[in-house]
Amino acid sequence: MKLRVPNYIGVAIAALSCCACLTQAQQDSERPNIIFILSDDQGWNDYGFMGHKQIQTPNLDKLAEAGLIYERGYVTAPLCRPSLASLATGLYPHETGIRGNDPDMPKGTNKKTHLELFGEMRAKMTAPFAECTTFIELLKDNGYLTLQTGKWWEENPLDHGFTDAMTHGDATRGGRHGDKGLEIGRETMKPFHDIVEKSKKEDKPFFMWYGVFLPHTPHNAPDRLYNKYKDIAPNESTARYWANVDWFDEGCGQIVEHLKEQGLYENTIFVYTCDNGWVPDPDKVGGVIRSKREPTEAGIRTPIFITHGATVKPIRDKETLASNIDIATTILHACGIEPPAEMSGLDLRDPVALQKRDRIFVDVYDHNSNLEELENMENDLKAWVVVDGWDKLIAKPEGKELYNLKSDPDDRNNLAAKHPEKVSKLAKLIEEWVKETPQLHK
Repeated sequence: MKLRVPNYIGVAIAALSCCACLTQAQQDSERPNIIFILSDDQGWNDYGFMGHKQIQTPNLDKLAEAGLIYERGYVTAPLCRPSLASLATGLYPHETGIRGNDPDMPKGTNKKTHLELFGEMRAKMTAPFAECTTFIELLKDNGYLTLQTGKWWEENPLDHGFTDAMTHGDATRGGRHGDKGLEIGRETMKPFHDIVEKSKKEDKPFFMWYGVFLPHTPHNAPDRLYNKYKDIAPNESTARYWANVDWFDEGCGQIVEHLKEQGLYENTIFVYTCDNGWVPDPDKVGGVIRSKREPTEAGIRTPIFITHGATVKPIRDKETLASNIDIATTILHACGIEPPAEMSGLDLRDPVALQKRDRIFVDVYDHNSNLEELENMENDLKAWVVVDGWDKLIAKPEGKELYNLKSDPDDRNNLAAKHPEKVSKLAKLIEEWVKETPQLHK
Protein backbone atom coordinates (compact mmCIF):
# COMPACT_ATOMS: atom_id res chain seq x y z
CA MET A 1 0.00 0.00 0.00
CA LYS A 2 1.45 3.40 -1.02
CA LEU A 3 1.72 6.10 1.61
CA ARG A 4 -0.40 9.10 0.70
CA VAL A 5 1.26 12.47 1.22
CA PRO A 6 -1.00 15.38 2.18
CA ASN A 7 -1.36 17.84 -0.67
CA TYR A 8 0.14 20.80 1.20
CA ILE A 9 3.26 18.74 2.01
CA GLY A 10 3.59 17.76 -1.64
CA VAL A 11 3.32 21.42 -2.64
CA ALA A 12 5.99 22.32 -0.07
CA ILE A 13 8.32 19.61 -1.32
CA ALA A 14 7.80 20.72 -4.92
CA ALA A 15 8.53 24.30 -3.92
CA LEU A 16 11.72 23.32 -2.11
CA SER A 17 12.82 21.22 -5.09
CA CYS A 18 12.16 24.14 -7.39
CA CYS A 19 14.22 26.44 -5.15
CA ALA A 20 17.06 23.90 -5.09
CA CYS A 21 17.02 23.69 -8.90
CA LEU A 22 17.02 27.46 -9.19
CA THR A 23 19.91 27.72 -6.72
CA GLN A 24 21.95 25.14 -8.65
CA ALA A 25 21.17 26.87 -11.94
CA GLN A 26 22.20 30.19 -10.43
CA GLN A 27 25.45 28.69 -9.17
CA ASP A 28 26.15 27.16 -12.59
CA SER A 29 25.53 30.46 -14.36
CA GLU A 30 27.85 32.29 -11.94
CA ARG A 31 30.74 29.85 -12.19
CA PRO A 32 33.42 30.96 -14.67
CA ASN A 33 33.97 29.43 -18.06
CA ILE A 34 37.57 28.37 -18.72
CA ILE A 35 39.52 28.68 -21.97
CA PHE A 36 42.84 26.85 -21.75
CA ILE A 37 45.06 27.97 -24.62
CA LEU A 38 47.99 25.64 -25.29
CA SER A 39 50.47 26.71 -27.93
CA ASP A 40 52.41 23.96 -29.69
CA ASP A 41 56.16 24.33 -30.38
CA GLN A 42 56.71 28.05 -29.77
CA GLY A 43 59.78 29.94 -28.57
CA TRP A 44 59.37 31.66 -25.19
CA ASN A 45 60.05 35.14 -26.59
CA ASP A 46 58.13 34.76 -29.86
CA TYR A 47 55.22 37.02 -28.89
CA GLY A 48 54.58 40.74 -29.13
CA PHE A 49 53.96 40.91 -25.37
CA MET A 50 57.35 39.28 -24.76
CA GLY A 51 59.08 41.93 -26.80
CA HIS A 52 59.51 40.34 -30.23
CA LYS A 53 60.12 43.08 -32.80
CA GLN A 54 58.68 41.35 -35.86
CA ILE A 55 56.10 38.72 -34.88
CA GLN A 56 52.61 40.16 -34.58
CA THR A 57 50.39 38.65 -31.86
CA PRO A 58 47.92 41.45 -31.08
CA ASN A 59 45.19 39.17 -29.71
CA LEU A 60 47.45 37.33 -27.29
CA ASP A 61 49.05 40.66 -26.37
CA LYS A 62 45.70 42.06 -25.25
CA LEU A 63 44.83 38.94 -23.28
CA ALA A 64 48.23 38.75 -21.61
CA GLU A 65 48.43 42.41 -20.72
CA ALA A 66 44.98 42.23 -19.12
CA GLY A 67 46.14 39.41 -16.85
CA LEU A 68 48.88 38.11 -14.60
CA ILE A 69 51.93 37.25 -16.72
CA TYR A 70 54.82 35.12 -15.53
CA GLU A 71 57.66 35.74 -17.95
CA ARG A 72 59.74 33.01 -16.31
CA GLY A 73 57.35 30.13 -16.81
CA TYR A 74 58.55 26.59 -17.53
CA VAL A 75 57.16 23.42 -19.05
CA THR A 76 57.42 20.09 -17.19
CA ALA A 77 58.91 18.40 -20.29
CA PRO A 78 60.21 19.78 -23.61
CA LEU A 79 58.26 17.20 -25.61
CA CYS A 80 54.60 17.16 -26.67
CA ARG A 81 53.04 14.03 -25.18
CA PRO A 82 54.61 14.04 -21.69
CA SER A 83 54.04 17.78 -21.47
CA LEU A 84 50.32 17.44 -22.26
CA ALA A 85 49.83 14.47 -19.95
CA SER A 86 51.46 16.47 -17.19
CA LEU A 87 49.18 19.45 -17.84
CA ALA A 88 46.07 17.28 -17.71
CA THR A 89 46.99 15.51 -14.47
CA GLY A 90 48.97 18.13 -12.56
CA LEU A 91 51.73 15.52 -12.24
CA TYR A 92 55.28 15.34 -13.57
CA PRO A 93 55.97 12.99 -16.51
CA HIS A 94 57.93 10.59 -14.32
CA GLU A 95 54.83 10.40 -12.06
CA THR A 96 52.34 9.70 -14.86
CA GLY A 97 54.61 7.23 -16.65
CA ILE A 98 54.09 9.20 -19.89
CA ARG A 99 57.72 10.16 -20.51
CA GLY A 100 58.04 10.07 -24.31
CA ASN A 101 55.86 10.43 -27.38
CA ASP A 102 55.81 6.86 -28.70
CA PRO A 103 56.58 3.35 -27.45
CA ASP A 104 59.71 1.55 -28.53
CA MET A 105 58.64 -0.93 -31.20
CA PRO A 106 60.00 -4.51 -31.12
CA LYS A 107 63.09 -5.06 -33.23
CA GLY A 108 62.30 -5.56 -36.88
CA THR A 109 59.01 -3.66 -36.71
CA ASN A 110 57.94 -0.05 -37.12
CA LYS A 111 54.73 1.89 -36.69
CA LYS A 112 54.13 2.24 -40.43
CA THR A 113 54.31 -1.44 -41.34
CA HIS A 114 52.72 -2.71 -38.11
CA LEU A 115 50.04 -0.13 -37.43
CA GLU A 116 47.84 -2.51 -35.44
CA LEU A 117 50.72 -3.46 -33.14
CA PHE A 118 51.63 0.20 -32.83
CA GLY A 119 48.06 0.95 -31.73
CA GLU A 120 48.17 -1.81 -29.13
CA MET A 121 51.45 -0.54 -27.72
CA ARG A 122 50.20 3.03 -27.60
CA ALA A 123 47.14 1.84 -25.67
CA LYS A 124 49.52 0.07 -23.27
CA MET A 125 51.48 3.29 -22.95
CA THR A 126 48.30 5.19 -22.01
CA ALA A 127 47.34 2.64 -19.33
CA PRO A 128 49.15 4.33 -16.38
CA PHE A 129 47.78 7.72 -17.46
CA ALA A 130 44.27 6.29 -17.36
CA GLU A 131 44.79 5.52 -13.68
CA CYS A 132 45.50 9.19 -12.93
CA THR A 133 42.83 11.78 -12.22
CA THR A 134 42.74 14.64 -14.72
CA PHE A 135 41.55 18.08 -13.74
CA ILE A 136 39.13 17.75 -16.66
CA GLU A 137 37.41 14.83 -14.90
CA LEU A 138 36.99 16.95 -11.79
CA LEU A 139 35.47 19.79 -13.80
CA LYS A 140 33.04 17.35 -15.41
CA ASP A 141 32.15 15.86 -12.03
CA ASN A 142 31.33 19.37 -10.84
CA GLY A 143 28.88 20.16 -13.62
CA TYR A 144 31.14 21.57 -16.34
CA LEU A 145 30.81 20.85 -20.03
CA THR A 146 34.32 19.97 -21.15
CA LEU A 147 35.48 20.24 -24.77
CA GLN A 148 38.67 18.74 -26.19
CA THR A 149 40.14 20.23 -29.34
CA GLY A 150 43.58 20.04 -30.94
CA LYS A 151 46.42 17.90 -29.65
CA TRP A 152 45.53 14.83 -27.56
CA TRP A 153 47.66 11.69 -27.29
CA GLU A 154 45.96 9.50 -24.68
CA GLU A 155 43.45 7.49 -26.70
CA ASN A 156 39.78 8.59 -26.51
CA PRO A 157 39.38 11.97 -24.76
CA LEU A 158 35.89 10.95 -23.59
CA ASP A 159 37.58 8.42 -21.29
CA HIS A 160 39.51 11.14 -19.46
CA GLY A 161 36.87 13.68 -18.48
CA PHE A 162 35.74 15.34 -21.68
CA THR A 163 32.02 15.56 -22.38
CA ASP A 164 32.70 16.61 -25.98
CA ALA A 165 35.72 15.92 -28.17
CA MET A 166 37.07 16.35 -31.68
CA THR A 167 39.75 13.66 -31.41
CA HIS A 168 38.81 9.98 -31.85
CA GLY A 169 41.98 8.60 -30.31
CA ASP A 170 42.35 5.48 -32.46
CA ALA A 171 46.03 5.14 -33.35
CA THR A 172 45.27 2.48 -35.96
CA ARG A 173 43.20 5.07 -37.86
CA GLY A 174 45.65 7.94 -37.71
CA GLY A 175 44.80 9.03 -34.17
CA ARG A 176 48.36 9.22 -32.91
CA HIS A 177 48.16 12.74 -31.51
CA GLY A 178 44.88 14.35 -32.42
CA ASP A 179 43.37 13.23 -35.77
CA LYS A 180 40.27 15.41 -36.37
CA GLY A 181 41.17 17.54 -33.36
CA LEU A 182 44.10 19.01 -35.27
CA GLU A 183 41.68 20.85 -37.55
CA ILE A 184 40.82 23.41 -34.86
CA GLY A 185 42.33 26.79 -35.60
CA ARG A 186 43.54 25.65 -39.01
CA GLU A 187 40.31 24.60 -40.73
CA THR A 188 37.43 25.21 -38.33
CA MET A 189 36.26 26.79 -35.07
CA LYS A 190 32.84 25.13 -35.13
CA PRO A 191 33.34 22.83 -32.09
CA PHE A 192 34.07 25.91 -29.98
CA HIS A 193 30.93 27.65 -31.24
CA ASP A 194 28.96 24.46 -30.55
CA ILE A 195 30.11 24.17 -26.92
CA VAL A 196 29.24 27.82 -26.31
CA GLU A 197 25.75 27.22 -27.70
CA LYS A 198 25.37 24.03 -25.67
CA SER A 199 26.54 25.82 -22.54
CA LYS A 200 23.93 28.54 -22.94
CA LYS A 201 21.19 26.06 -23.79
CA GLU A 202 21.90 23.82 -20.78
CA ASP A 203 22.85 26.73 -18.52
CA LYS A 204 26.13 25.08 -17.58
CA PRO A 205 29.65 26.52 -17.45
CA PHE A 206 32.14 25.16 -19.98
CA PHE A 207 35.84 24.39 -20.23
CA MET A 208 37.70 24.23 -23.53
CA TRP A 209 41.05 22.53 -24.04
CA TYR A 210 42.36 24.54 -27.00
CA GLY A 211 45.43 22.44 -27.79
CA VAL A 212 45.73 23.97 -31.22
CA PHE A 213 48.26 22.41 -33.62
CA LEU A 214 50.01 25.75 -34.09
CA PRO A 215 52.60 27.07 -34.67
CA HIS A 216 53.66 23.41 -34.99
CA THR A 217 54.76 22.14 -38.40
CA PRO A 218 53.70 22.03 -41.14
CA HIS A 219 54.62 25.70 -41.32
CA ASN A 220 52.06 26.34 -44.03
CA ALA A 221 50.20 29.45 -42.93
CA PRO A 222 48.25 31.22 -45.69
CA ASP A 223 50.32 33.34 -48.07
CA ARG A 224 48.69 36.53 -46.74
CA LEU A 225 50.54 35.81 -43.46
CA TYR A 226 53.78 34.47 -44.95
CA ASN A 227 54.03 37.56 -47.14
CA LYS A 228 54.09 39.74 -44.01
CA TYR A 229 57.37 38.16 -42.94
CA LYS A 230 59.18 36.87 -46.01
CA ASP A 231 61.12 40.10 -46.54
CA ILE A 232 61.92 40.87 -42.89
CA ALA A 233 62.81 37.41 -41.59
CA PRO A 234 66.44 36.25 -41.87
CA ASN A 235 65.46 33.15 -43.90
CA GLU A 236 62.45 31.31 -45.33
CA SER A 237 62.32 28.80 -42.46
CA THR A 238 61.98 31.57 -39.88
CA ALA A 239 59.46 33.51 -42.00
CA ARG A 240 57.19 30.49 -42.31
CA TYR A 241 57.43 29.78 -38.59
CA TRP A 242 56.61 33.41 -37.76
CA ALA A 243 53.61 33.21 -40.11
CA ASN A 244 52.33 30.17 -38.19
CA VAL A 245 52.65 32.07 -34.92
CA ASP A 246 50.57 34.85 -36.46
CA TRP A 247 48.02 32.26 -37.62
CA PHE A 248 47.81 30.86 -34.09
CA ASP A 249 47.15 34.36 -32.75
CA GLU A 250 44.29 34.88 -35.21
CA GLY A 251 42.44 31.87 -33.80
CA CYS A 252 42.83 33.20 -30.26
CA GLY A 253 41.30 36.46 -31.43
CA GLN A 254 38.34 34.62 -32.92
CA ILE A 255 37.69 32.93 -29.58
CA VAL A 256 37.72 36.23 -27.70
CA GLU A 257 35.52 37.94 -30.27
CA HIS A 258 32.90 35.17 -30.20
CA LEU A 259 32.76 35.20 -26.41
CA LYS A 260 32.22 38.95 -26.46
CA GLU A 261 29.47 38.61 -29.06
CA GLN A 262 27.76 36.01 -26.84
CA GLY A 263 28.12 38.12 -23.70
CA LEU A 264 30.40 35.54 -22.06
CA TYR A 265 33.79 37.22 -22.11
CA GLU A 266 33.54 38.82 -18.65
CA ASN A 267 32.77 35.48 -17.03
CA THR A 268 35.54 33.56 -18.78
CA ILE A 269 38.99 32.83 -17.37
CA PHE A 270 41.82 32.47 -19.86
CA VAL A 271 44.88 30.37 -19.01
CA TYR A 272 47.80 30.29 -21.41
CA THR A 273 50.99 28.28 -21.75
CA CYS A 274 53.04 26.34 -24.33
CA ASP A 275 53.99 22.66 -24.42
CA ASN A 276 57.65 23.21 -25.34
CA GLY A 277 59.95 25.64 -27.07
CA TRP A 278 61.07 26.04 -30.66
CA VAL A 279 63.97 27.62 -32.53
CA PRO A 280 63.70 27.23 -36.32
CA ASP A 281 66.60 25.70 -38.22
CA PRO A 282 67.70 28.49 -40.57
CA ASP A 283 68.65 25.94 -43.24
CA LYS A 284 65.53 23.76 -43.24
CA VAL A 285 61.86 24.77 -43.36
CA GLY A 286 60.18 23.02 -40.45
CA GLY A 287 63.48 22.07 -38.88
CA VAL A 288 64.41 22.82 -35.27
CA ILE A 289 67.65 23.49 -33.42
CA ARG A 290 68.65 23.58 -29.74
CA SER A 291 65.15 23.75 -28.27
CA LYS A 292 62.41 21.11 -28.54
CA ARG A 293 63.41 17.85 -26.78
CA GLU A 294 66.32 19.62 -25.08
CA PRO A 295 66.86 20.94 -21.51
CA THR A 296 67.96 24.34 -22.84
CA GLU A 297 66.04 27.49 -21.93
CA ALA A 298 64.87 27.61 -25.56
CA GLY A 299 63.34 24.18 -25.03
CA ILE A 300 61.75 24.48 -21.59
CA ARG A 301 60.92 28.13 -20.93
CA THR A 302 57.50 29.64 -21.75
CA PRO A 303 55.42 32.62 -20.67
CA ILE A 304 52.39 31.62 -18.60
CA PHE A 305 49.44 33.90 -17.95
CA ILE A 306 45.98 33.88 -16.41
CA THR A 307 43.43 36.54 -17.33
CA HIS A 308 40.10 37.33 -15.71
CA GLY A 309 39.03 40.93 -15.16
CA ALA A 310 36.84 40.15 -12.15
CA THR A 311 39.37 38.21 -10.10
CA VAL A 312 42.91 38.66 -11.47
CA LYS A 313 44.79 41.94 -11.25
CA PRO A 314 46.98 42.71 -14.30
CA ILE A 315 50.62 42.21 -13.29
CA ARG A 316 53.78 41.49 -15.27
CA ASP A 317 56.14 39.37 -13.20
CA LYS A 318 59.65 39.21 -14.64
CA GLU A 319 61.34 37.13 -11.92
CA THR A 320 59.01 34.68 -10.17
CA LEU A 321 59.29 31.09 -11.35
CA ALA A 322 56.05 29.49 -12.55
CA SER A 323 55.50 26.02 -13.97
CA ASN A 324 53.02 24.10 -16.07
CA ILE A 325 52.64 21.88 -13.00
CA ASP A 326 50.62 24.81 -11.60
CA ILE A 327 48.04 24.87 -14.41
CA ALA A 328 45.72 22.09 -13.18
CA THR A 329 45.64 23.31 -9.59
CA THR A 330 45.05 26.90 -10.69
CA ILE A 331 42.07 25.99 -12.87
CA LEU A 332 40.53 23.85 -10.13
CA HIS A 333 40.96 26.54 -7.48
CA ALA A 334 39.50 29.14 -9.84
CA CYS A 335 36.41 26.93 -10.21
CA GLY A 336 36.06 26.38 -6.48
CA ILE A 337 37.24 22.75 -6.64
CA GLU A 338 39.81 21.32 -4.22
CA PRO A 339 42.70 19.67 -6.12
CA PRO A 340 43.66 16.10 -5.22
CA ALA A 341 46.52 15.75 -2.73
CA GLU A 342 48.84 14.23 -5.36
CA MET A 343 48.80 17.44 -7.41
CA SER A 344 51.81 19.42 -6.17
CA GLY A 345 51.22 22.61 -8.15
CA LEU A 346 50.37 26.00 -6.70
CA ASP A 347 47.71 28.57 -7.61
CA LEU A 348 49.10 30.95 -10.24
CA ARG A 349 46.83 33.66 -8.87
CA ASP A 350 48.99 33.71 -5.73
CA PRO A 351 52.38 35.18 -6.74
CA VAL A 352 53.52 35.27 -3.10
CA ALA A 353 53.22 31.48 -2.82
CA LEU A 354 55.20 31.05 -6.05
CA GLN A 355 57.86 33.46 -4.81
CA LYS A 356 58.27 31.43 -1.62
CA ARG A 357 58.72 28.26 -3.65
CA ASP A 358 61.20 29.97 -6.03
CA ARG A 359 62.02 26.69 -7.75
CA ILE A 360 60.85 24.53 -10.67
CA PHE A 361 61.74 21.08 -12.02
CA VAL A 362 61.69 19.56 -15.51
CA ASP A 363 61.81 15.99 -16.87
CA VAL A 364 63.65 15.35 -20.13
CA TYR A 365 63.32 11.85 -21.59
CA ASP A 366 63.91 10.26 -24.99
CA HIS A 367 61.29 10.52 -27.71
CA ASN A 368 60.48 6.79 -27.51
CA SER A 369 59.79 4.92 -24.27
CA ASN A 370 60.73 1.38 -23.37
CA LEU A 371 57.47 0.22 -21.82
CA GLU A 372 59.19 -2.70 -20.10
CA GLU A 373 61.34 -0.31 -18.07
CA LEU A 374 58.84 2.25 -16.81
CA GLU A 375 59.45 1.31 -13.18
CA ASN A 376 63.03 2.54 -13.60
CA MET A 377 62.66 6.31 -13.68
CA GLU A 378 66.21 6.71 -14.98
CA ASN A 379 65.58 4.57 -18.04
CA ASP A 380 65.47 6.65 -21.25
CA LEU A 381 66.41 9.69 -19.15
CA LYS A 382 68.18 12.52 -20.97
CA ALA A 383 68.23 15.00 -18.07
CA TRP A 384 66.54 16.28 -14.94
CA VAL A 385 66.52 20.04 -14.52
CA VAL A 386 66.12 22.32 -11.54
CA VAL A 387 65.91 26.10 -11.73
CA ASP A 388 66.41 27.55 -8.26
CA GLY A 389 66.15 31.32 -8.31
CA TRP A 390 68.57 32.26 -11.07
CA ASP A 391 70.67 29.09 -10.80
CA LYS A 392 70.00 26.26 -13.23
CA LEU A 393 71.35 22.72 -13.05
CA ILE A 394 71.00 20.25 -15.91
CA ALA A 395 71.73 16.79 -14.52
CA LYS A 396 72.47 14.41 -17.39
CA PRO A 397 73.57 10.78 -17.02
CA GLU A 398 76.93 11.79 -18.48
CA GLY A 399 77.47 14.84 -16.29
CA LYS A 400 76.08 18.04 -14.80
CA GLU A 401 75.87 21.57 -16.19
CA LEU A 402 75.42 24.75 -14.15
CA TYR A 403 74.19 28.10 -15.47
CA ASN A 404 73.49 31.54 -14.05
CA LEU A 405 70.36 32.64 -15.91
CA LYS A 406 70.59 36.21 -14.67
CA SER A 407 73.77 36.83 -16.66
CA ASP A 408 73.35 33.99 -19.17
CA PRO A 409 69.64 33.72 -20.10
CA ASP A 410 70.34 31.41 -23.05
CA ASP A 411 72.36 28.95 -20.90
CA ARG A 412 75.58 28.96 -22.92
CA ASN A 413 78.26 29.32 -20.23
CA ASN A 414 78.64 26.16 -18.14
CA LEU A 415 79.88 27.08 -14.65
CA ALA A 416 79.87 23.58 -13.13
CA ALA A 417 83.64 23.30 -12.84
CA LYS A 418 83.88 26.67 -11.07
CA HIS A 419 81.13 26.03 -8.50
CA PRO A 420 81.14 22.36 -7.43
CA GLU A 421 79.45 23.20 -4.10
CA LYS A 422 76.50 24.77 -5.90
CA VAL A 423 76.28 21.77 -8.25
CA SER A 424 76.14 19.47 -5.23
CA LYS A 425 73.42 21.55 -3.56
CA LEU A 426 71.21 21.65 -6.66
CA ALA A 427 71.76 17.96 -7.41
CA LYS A 428 70.48 17.23 -3.90
CA LEU A 429 67.31 19.19 -4.66
CA ILE A 430 66.70 17.00 -7.72
CA GLU A 431 67.23 13.82 -5.67
CA GLU A 432 64.71 14.99 -3.07
CA TRP A 433 62.20 15.99 -5.76
CA VAL A 434 62.34 12.58 -7.44
CA LYS A 435 61.85 10.82 -4.10
CA GLU A 436 58.90 13.05 -3.20
CA THR A 437 57.18 12.50 -6.58
CA PRO A 438 57.30 8.75 -7.31
CA GLN A 439 55.54 7.17 -10.26
CA LEU A 440 51.94 6.66 -9.15
CA HIS A 441 50.86 3.71 -11.27
CA LYS A 442 53.11 0.94 -12.56
